[in-house]
Amino acid sequence: MLIRRLLLALLVTGLVPARLYAPLVWRPGEGWTDESTGAGLSASSSRDQLALGKKFLEAKDYDNAMRAFMVLVRRWPYSFFAPEAQFRIAECLEKRGDFLKADKAYDKMIQKYPASSFFEQALERKLAIGNLYLAGEPQRVLGVPFGPSMKIAVEIFESIIRAAPYGRLAPIAEFQLGLARTKEKKYSEAIAAFSRILDKYPNSELADDAQYQLGYTWYLSALSTAYDQSAGEKAVEAFEDYIIRYPLGDKVAAAREHLELLKKRATLGSFNIAAFYEKMHNYKAAFIYYSDVIRQNPQSEQGKVAEQKVKQLRPMVEKDLGLPGTATASTAAPALNPPSPAPAGAPADGSGASGP
Repeated sequence: MLIRRLLLALLVTGLVPARLYAPLVWRPGEGWTDESTGAGLSASSSRDQLALGKKFLEAKDYDNAMRAFMVLVRRWPYSFFAPEAQFRIAECLEKRGDFLKADKAYDKMIQKYPASSFFEQALERKLAIGNLYLAGEPQRVLGVPFGPSMKIAVEIFESIIRAAPYGRLAPIAEFQLGLARTKEKKYSEAIAAFSRILDKYPNSELADDAQYQLGYTWYLSALSTAYDQSAGEKAVEAFEDYIIRYPLGDKVAAAREHLELLKKRATLGSFNIAAFYEKMHNYKAAFIYYSDVIRQNPQSEQGKVAEQKVKQLRPMVEKDLGLPGTATASTAAPALNPPSPAPAGAPADGSGASGP
C-alpha cells in the first residue's frame, strides 16, 4: 500500500511518466496489442492473422506487418499459412532495405517449409538480393555502409545452389557465383563455377556464356601477373571451343580478339626468353625458344626475327640437339619443346601489362 501511494504521489508531481507499460501488451482472449497505436496485432486464427499482416503490408507499415506475421509463425508454426507468413517476414525486411536479414529470413522459410509453394519465390528473392551485392551494395552497420560485399554475394549464391542444386535457378546462381569470384580475383574458384555449369547443366541457356566466361577467366588469370603460359593455353582452348560450339554466339568477335592478343603475348614471351638465353650464351635453350616463336606465329615481327636467329644458332647446337646437318636440314623450324620453367630473371613478356 505504501509503494502504491508513493508511486501515485510521484505521478501527480510529474516525476514519473504516466506511461509505465511497454507498447506491446498481451491480454487473454485478445492477444498482442500495440498500445502505442491501438492497433491489434493478433487474430483468432492463422488465416485471419495472415490477413492482418497483409493489411499492414499493403499500407506499407512494415514494422507492424512483420510483427503480425511473426505472431502467426510462433503461434501456428505448422499452419497452412505459416510458410507464407515466414516469406512475408523476409519481404518486409527486404522492403525496409535490410537485405542481409531478409536473406536470412528467406533461408528460414526454405529450410522450414521446403515443400511450400513459396520455396521457389524465396529462392528468386535471394537471387535478387545476391545480385544487389554483386552489383556493389555494401554491407551496412546501423544503416551506414561498411566494408565490401562480394563475400556476401558469394555466400548467397552458394546457399541457393545448396538449397536446390538441380533447380531452375541453380545454373543462374552458379553463373553469378563465377562472376563474383572473378570480381574477387579468385580465378580458380571462378573457373570451377563456370566449369560446373558446363558439366552439370550442359543444356542450360547459360552454357554458351559459361563457355565464354571460362575462356575469359583463364585469360584474366594468364595476364594477372607476368604472363602465365599454361593459363594462356587454357584460355585459348576455351575460346576456341566457344567459337566452334557457338559460331553464331554474340561473343565470337570478342573471343577472336582475345585469341589474337593471347597469341601475341605468348609469342612475345617466348621471344623474350629466347633473347635472354642468347644473351646468357645458352644457345641451345635460345634455339629452342626461337623455334617456338616460329611455330606460334611465323608471320609476326618476332617470328621473322626468330627465323634468322634459328639459322644463326643451328650450327652451334645441331649436334647437342641431334638435328640433321645444316646441309640437309629443312628450312622449317624444328619441333622442339621449350625447357620449362623459364629461369629466374628471364622476362615472361614484353609489355608488363596486367589486363586485357
